[in-house]
Amino acid sequence: MRSTGVRFDMSKGTFIFSLDCEGYWGMADLIADGSIPGWRSDALASTYARLVGLFDSFEIPATWAFVAAFVHTPDEIRACSYLTEESIPYRGADWGAAFKSSWAAQDLDGWLCPEALDLVRASGGHEIAAHGFTHLPLDDTHTSEAAATREFDLLGMFWERRGIRPRTFVFPRNQPGHLARLGERFEAYRPPHQLEVRRDSVARLLRLVDEVNPFVQPAGHGKRGCPAMLPSAMLLNYRAGGRRLIPRAVTVARIRRLLRRAIESGEVVHLYSHPHNFLTGRGQFDLLAEVLGLVAEHAKADEIQVMTQAEYAARLVSAD
Repeated sequence: MRSTGVRFDMSKGTFIFSLDCEGYWGMADLIADGSIPGWRSDALASTYARLVGLFDSFEIPATWAFVAAFVHTPDEIRACSYLTEESIPYRGADWGAAFKSSWAAQDLDGWLCPEALDLVRASGGHEIAAHGFTHLPLDDTHTSEAAATREFDLLGMFWERRGIRPRTFVFPRNQPGHLARLGERFEAYRPPHQLEVRRDSVARLLRLVDEVNPFVQPAGHGKRGCPAMLPSAMLLNYRAGGRRLIPRAVTVARIRRLLRRAIESGEVVHLYSHPHNFLTGRGQFDLLAEVLGLVAEHAKADEIQVMTQAEYAARLVSAD
């Protein structure tokens, strides 16, 4: 990996890649039987190992935003009554119900993968960020301040035990909320892309159309604050369902244009994905390799700078 302490120029084009690391917790309210084909913990660990190796081979640091519950060990779960006994209120139901069912059945595949955090941490050069404690959505409408505070408190205790202090935050389901509480613990957060704010069928169609939009533009710069707001991120095309019909070459050409426009304008290309997308997305690793190859070429030519979320946040705060 590249050395740390690199000086960055905020007027120069920037590239950031973040990953939402969550396992089954990302769909805790949607899992009826507690399992998704292919999402076994050993497969997830192998996927993380391959992803870390790919980023390292291109010398591109990434931001890995972990759901804390996902990287608990079984012993840590046993010591946490919040996960095994307490109800986690969300939309009139228990957010943790599916996990409790799997815990009672002693089947934790897909729910726990502490090896994922170990792999990223051992690599060096990457940022470890936070993605919530249980991936409970933290929007102000559906999650009370008491529930949000409980999640933030447990999150802080977990990372303290690990000897890690995450500096940036990725909101579960990309739904910001409780920003005052967030600002007590984190320097910055990743906001949703403008097309992810709406969640109806029209919005889903618009997001699909945007995947082939030749006029797509880089994100603007972030904003100072407590917490600061990072540049919004676009999902790297997840090649499953209808999205798999989009040729890989079209996605690569789209990102090539984005990088060129960022170089010309001094703006930011911020992409994100989920490691589990690489379990089921067709040719997902090949797509990522092509994208990272483009970024590496521009970085080598000193045309673009690669940052983690935390590095960008530090420069945002210190910029004149």
